[in-house]
Amino acid sequence: MCIRVRFASIGTAPPFDATTQTIALPPGLDRERTVTAARAILSELAVPQARFGARCFCGEPLDLSPRVPQQRRSDEQVMKHV
Repeated sequence: MCIRVRFASIGTAPPFDATTQTIALPPGLDRERTVTAARAILSELAVPQARFGARCFCGEPLDLSPRVPQQRRSDEQVMKHV
C-alpha cells in the first residue's frame, strides 16, 4: 500500500500530504464515514475507486483502522500506597 492514513483533528494536518503520502481523517468518524471521507480525498487525487472500500494508487485497500498505542504488560501487580 502506497498511501497511509493518519487520524488527526480537523485543521491540524492537510487532507493529503504528498511528501509522506498520508491522508488525514478526523478521529471521531464511524466506519462508514471514514471510508466515505477517504474515498472523497482519493477521488480528488484522481485515484480510481472500486465500488466498495477505499483503494490506494496501487489498487490495495487502505487500512482505515484507528491506531491503538502499544501498551506495556507485566505479570507484576500494581500496588497502591496509601
